[in-house]
Amino acid sequence: MIKVLKLFLPAVLSVSICAAAPMQTIEIPADAASQADATEIVRKAIAGAPRKNVRIVFPKGDYHFRPDRAFGKFHHITNHTSGYKYIALNLEGMHRVEIDGQGSRFLFHGTMLPILISGCSDVVVRNVSIDWPSPFFVQGTVTAVDMDKRTYDLKMHTEGFSWKAEEGRLKFPVDQGFIFSSAGESLVFDPVTNGPVHGAGDFDFHRRSDVRAERQPNGAIRIWETGRLRGSPPIGSVMTFKGPMGENRYAPAIHCIDSDGVRIENVTVHHALGMGFLGEKSKDITLSRFDVIVPEGSGRMISATADATHFCNCRGDVLVEKSRFENMLDDATNVHGTYLEIEKVTGPRSVEATLKHFQQAGFIFGAPGDQTWILVAPSSERSNVNTIDSFEQINEMRCRIVFRNDLPKGVKAGDLLENKTWNTSSFTMRECTMRNHRARNIVLKAPGRVVVENNYMQSMMAAVLLRGEASHWYESGASTDVTIRGNTFENCLLGGGNQAVIWIQPRINNRFDQKQLFDRNITIENNRFNTFDNLVIKATNVDGITIKDNTITRNRDYVPFHPAEALINVSLSKDIVIESNRYFDGGKTHGKPLNVDSVSEKGAKISGNDWNAKP
Repeated sequence: MIKVLKLFLPAVLSVSICAAAPMQTIEIPADAASQADATEIVRKAIAGAPRKNVRIVFPKGDYHFRPDRAFGKFHHITNHTSGYKYIALNLEGMHRVEIDGQGSRFLFHGTMLPILISGCSDVVVRNVSIDWPSPFFVQGTVTAVDMDKRTYDLKMHTEGFSWKAEEGRLKFPVDQGFIFSSAGESLVFDPVTNGPVHGAGDFDFHRRSDVRAERQPNGAIRIWETGRLRGSPPIGSVMTFKGPMGENRYAPAIHCIDSDGVRIENVTVHHALGMGFLGEKSKDITLSRFDVIVPEGSGRMISATADATHFCNCRGDVLVEKSRFENMLDDATNVHGTYLEIEKVTGPRSVEATLKHFQQAGFIFGAPGDQTWILVAPSSERSNVNTIDSFEQINEMRCRIVFRNDLPKGVKAGDLLENKTWNTSSFTMRECTMRNHRARNIVLKAPGRVVVENNYMQSMMAAVLLRGEASHWYESGASTDVTIRGNTFENCLLGGGNQAVIWIQPRINNRFDQKQLFDRNITIENNRFNTFDNLVIKATNVDGITIKDNTITRNRDYVPFHPAEALINVSLSKDIVIESNRYFDGGKTHGKPLNVDSVSEKGAKISGNDWNAKP
């Protein structure tokens, strides 16, 4: 009877029965938590575990990891610096595997990639926190400023930090077997709010050379800015330094690449030498109760040194829910594809193409069978679809692609390629809190279905940015179905700059038509904006945008940067609906509440808005 059932069971059910095979449990030896270095014990346990149907359990405790006995290899990581990486938990080629920390702390020393999920399927990581007892940044309280001499004095924080001032330099971290070549990038924080100071854009330095640092008789460290000091960091504020670009993105806390079906649950990242979580060329990812936050009571101003989460060329369903992202030094999330630039047309069906940013080095753009959009300038339309017939990675930046069909007429050097197969995920972000960090809350460049709902957002820059761009990072592309609803936006744009709380504007290079429609089908509804400034929504080059049933309340928490700007600005767009929005502040926007240019107002539906609402 059993044999007959097996013969006639549907294929999908046969797969589910196979997937339900018993899990073998492997427990890490309890004494590993009492070791000064648990790296070798954990490495051997994972290396010796079955490659599938296994549950690896850590008895609750503190596990210390060091690079000396870690698994190592040369590893490319998009949006980070490629190189030799030391990996604590190396999950490569594992299927139906679960890592359960049972509330443990994973504590890292030196340059390390904590968890690598590579070539895996059906993976769960849960119940663990990730931290470095001595982080890869330093901070100090501003005690004096001399604008004329371009100097400020810092009372450097010492507890939990590792640094020294010598030879005219601020050196850190000095206890990790690694020292940054310069103080590098920095940002100023407010010790009361624990977020960037009002006007932080003036102190968001991306230095190309080191600052001069010398200890003063009173013990303070005096910093000489090598360039013009753009503003006066407030006395009592906290200046942070994280090292220079090219060095300060070693690796994310969790790197998921070439994997399918990954769930990260009840995991906290207190520090990372790059992003908190990076999903790259992977399918179906869920982050639930995944927090990137500073340790309570630590006095730190920084959690991860880059994005909290990042999804590059993923597909399937990506879900981020019930998470907190605070104090990282870049976006809460960034969802995008990757543009390749055609360098040479080598035949009727073939091209050589290049990656355009050094931190994309080693990224594998495609494979035979992948569908690709070809953007032929000056049009940024995804109207040309072709299929990769063969793909050759020439080196870390350049590849050769042969397509199944002839290239479109007029294709040339400088045109762009975008992988359609690996950039069509649905993305949902719900019930998350994002605050007290640098840059944006959410950056979207995704052609699939996107829903951003019931989140709390406070930001230094734009809270939500839709920007496919081919000018710097070459992160594709146009969004085609985005719903932003039920969110609370509080005191966003705290850092200043000509941005909006929700900002939709492509940045495609000048080879392309700058007036062409780009993003499509955007709905912004039932959100609450509590703002000290005027620029709430700015949309450019949009084909179809609905802004309705939103509530905007003006507060007096900070001095506005743009008191004369309109609340809602729409330009070079079509199919505009703006209705039933309410603004509370007696209409005192100082500028007109709505600015729709002559291109966008044709056929626009604008009705039922109350720009002088009563509480």
